[in-house]
Formats: sequence, C-alpha cells, structure tokens
Amino acid sequence: WRFEMTSIKDAIKAFETKSGTVAAEQEKVTLYGQLPPIVKMDSALGTLKACKHLALSSNCIEKITGLKGLDSLEVLSIGRNQIKKLEGLDDVAGTLRELWISYNLIDKLNGLEKLTNLAVVYMSNNLVAKWTEFDRFKDLTKIEELLMVGNPLWEQHTKTEDFRINVAGGGPPPAKTEG
Repeated sequence: WRFEMTSIKDAIKAFETKSGTVAAEQEKVTLYGQLPPIVKMDSALGTLKACKHLALSSNCIEKITGLKGLDSLEVLSIGRNQIKKLEGLDDVAGTLRELWISYNLIDKLNGLEKLTNLAVVYMSNNLVAKWTEFDRFKDLTKIEELLMVGNPLWEQHTKTEDFRINVAGGGPPPAKTEG
C-alpha cells in the first residue's frame, strides 16, 4: 500500500489549468482540498511572488515550510491539516496579517510573537490548553480578531468565566484564599 500525495508543484499546475492564469502573477492562489492531498509544503511556493492570500486548507500538511519568496503574503489559510507547531513562518513574519489555522493539532503558540503585523488569528479546534500560551500575544498590538473556540482552554473556561476578558488580561484571576 502506497500513500499518494500531490506535490506543491503539481497543485500549482492544477490551479493554473483550472483558473487559466499564471499562478506567480495571482494575488490569491487556492491549493486547498487537493486529491490526493498535499502532505508537504516546499520551495515551489516561493514562485508565487505576487501572492497575498495563499489557501492550503483541507490537505494533510504536517509542517509549515517553503514560504521563502512569498514577499507579499498577507493571508495564510492552512486550516484542516495536521500541523503541530507554528514554525516556518519567519520568512513571512513582516507581511502576514491573517493566519487561518483552525482544525489542526497545535498546543503551543511558540513563534506567534514574531508575526508583528498579525491582525487576525483563526485558531479554533486546536489543542491549546494553557493560559501561558497567551503571553505570546502581549506584543502583538495589531490583533483585532482572535478565534479560539474548541480549544481545551476555551472549553474549560467558558463555562464559568468570560474567556475574552481573561485573554485580554492574561488569564483568569488568581484563586481567592482565606485569610
């Protein structure tokens, strides 16, 4: 039994055939839901010089890589994959404004603090369980939208507290002690 996969190069070719355009000249490139799925991101993505919105959702990608050369990238849509870590984003840290990464396997937000222009983070249905992970947002002053529904932390705290206030304040208030 051999697992079939679509390469980034082949997905780009399919996009060009379907759209009748040259992918390197497009501001939005949609490579989502490939059959067979994309498993690995690679340097072929770097050919998408004009791309502002890259859609790679609904594949089987485990690791974010290959973003060098996407100098205009503002929106990375990579939900419904198998991503475990927020790594590989350094090459787009200065331009990325929106990160759509819901329905993955992320439990830690390491690397998020480097994305200084980030305004929107859609990260529902991942595995974030600790308040300390929100410390990574403290220097991200441009954040306008944050979606964390379906993460263990959200599930745990929405029953008894206002999750939004806790995020803005860096976590729930300390437990009261008898004194």
